[in-house]
Amino acid sequence: METKLAASLDNMKALLLSRMTAHEEKLEKVTAANSPPADIIELRSEYLKFKGFVLEVLSSFSTQIELLSQGHDRHETAMRKKVLLVHGVPEVKQERLHDVVTAVLTSQMKLSEVGGSDIHVCHRLGYSNRSPRPILVRFFKTEHRHLVWDNKKSLKGSGITISEFLTQMRHRAFTAARKYFGITNCWSVEGKIVIIAPDKSRHKIEYMSQLEELIAKFPRCPSDGDDPVSVAGPGLATGACNDSLPKTLRRTRNTRRN
Repeated sequence: METKLAASLDNMKALLLSRMTAHEEKLEKVTAANSPPADIIELRSEYLKFKGFVLEVLSSFSTQIELLSQGHDRHETAMRKKVLLVHGVPEVKQERLHDVVTAVLTSQMKLSEVGGSDIHVCHRLGYSNRSPRPILVRFFKTEHRHLVWDNKKSLKGSGITISEFLTQMRHRAFTAARKYFGITNCWSVEGKIVIIAPDKSRHKIEYMSQLEELIAKFPRCPSDGDDPVSVAGPGLATGACNDSLPKTLRRTRNTRRN
């Protein structure tokens, strides 16, 4: 809904600017004549003031929509603090997901501290297709969620992976950040996106606007064949050259990341 509101406001602003530009051109032609009437000059002055007021109001609306969107997003993130996504688990008809997830935790991850009784809800996300759909797992306690997250490396080589259940806004920023800074230089920690910049500094972001600021600070040249305009949609343009990104820093076992 927030995206639709922002898009609607952008369309309104574009329409108003288009019509205002047309009116300005007409006023310019009239005032360019020799000795234009005083009322025309006054009308042009009042029009420019009105244009400034309209743009200021639209900017205020845009800021309010962004703040409301971020507030709703933070609420959604808090509601997901006990949730993880399990990817790569084969999907079969009439499967008992509760038992399947429990087997992953106890047999494959060797977690004796977490069992089936600690799982509140688990179900597949999305519509059926050729690849297995991710499984949403909600735990009763946050500490059980953290325990599973901290031990997800034990699934290496199994084809099964675990990720956080990011909101749409954060997932969009996360995907764009990985595309720009590299997969090994981006991960998530309890809903926040951690980025290792080319100068090895660490940054935490939540939204696309924050990513845009970071990209502006660390521009780079696209490699041969890359899209030179943008890596994550409108507003994320690449700039001057910046040499290859550094290798990711070593993470400790208890760092919760994707």
